[in-house]
Amino acid sequence: MRYLPFLSGIYSTAPGLVSTTRGEGCDALIFQIDELYSLYLSNKKDCRKENIHKYYCEAQLQPETMRCVNQYLVKQFIQEHPQQFKVNYTDRHFTNNTTREEFWWNEDWLGIRGNTYESLFDALCCQVQEDIAVVQLSNDYDWVTAIHLCAPNHWAPEEKIGRPFSAVHIPVPGMEKTLQHYRKMLESVVHASTPFTRFAWGVATDTRLNHHPIAPLGKDNINWQGRTHHETNGWFIRTERQNLVGLAEVNAFLFTIRTYFYRMDELTQQEKELLLKALHSMSPEALQYKGLTDSINLLEEFLKG
Repeated sequence: MRYLPFLSGIYSTAPGLVSTTRGEGCDALIFQIDELYSLYLSNKKDCRKENIHKYYCEAQLQPETMRCVNQYLVKQFIQEHPQQFKVNYTDRHFTNNTTREEFWWNEDWLGIRGNTYESLFDALCCQVQEDIAVVQLSNDYDWVTAIHLCAPNHWAPEEKIGRPFSAVHIPVPGMEKTLQHYRKMLESVVHASTPFTRFAWGVATDTRLNHHPIAPLGKDNINWQGRTHHETNGWFIRTERQNLVGLAEVNAFLFTIRTYFYRMDELTQQEKELLLKALHSMSPEALQYKGLTDSINLLEEFLKG
């Protein structure tokens, strides 16, 4: 299984939403678990040790929304991975058979016993490889109400939390057309009968999941940022598989992000040609946003070589 959205030969910021139910096998799942499971969970633990509030943010939470989100997550986990996750609803007890972790949540489906996690949502987000956000809609407004993001791709949760879809995405070149009618699109997602899947991609110079714009204490900020090519590192495609799950009963939707890396030197010649074509389709603004302005010539040489 490989997700290579650039094979269209065109770089696009269009929504590109496809019903998740059209997928087969793991492609039909919201939460995918693979051989890198322990690595992704270890990254989340590292984020917690550094400063969980740098990666987990909330704004204007509505209890009924988060209760619905948590109930959906528990149900989906055990439905998709019944051998890994066990739940006793009577005792409100959750068990992860792989990590041997267990916890108990409160009757309100919001809090959790003990002080390991900030909330039930926090605890559930730390059981899967995906990052998770929640977008809330009201009659005339929308905002990101919760973000649990331990694999940020050069953006900070604290900059997006509490902001509407338009403000979150306005820095992205090429989003102008989508932003003109985004409210209708969000409402369609909320009330859709099935989830949607889309993909985003970029070029990376490492396979570190956490690229928060602010380096942890003790880390060199320039080296932390990455996107500077060194011959010993190589080139990688960083793909995000994103799912949107409507929760019409609370006028909100769940947004999941799963990151994948693919070595560029393992692409076939045809795949390299299509990648180069897609890179050439990027505007100067898009290249700058993706951090490729200074390395596009090196990339061209590599892909043509």
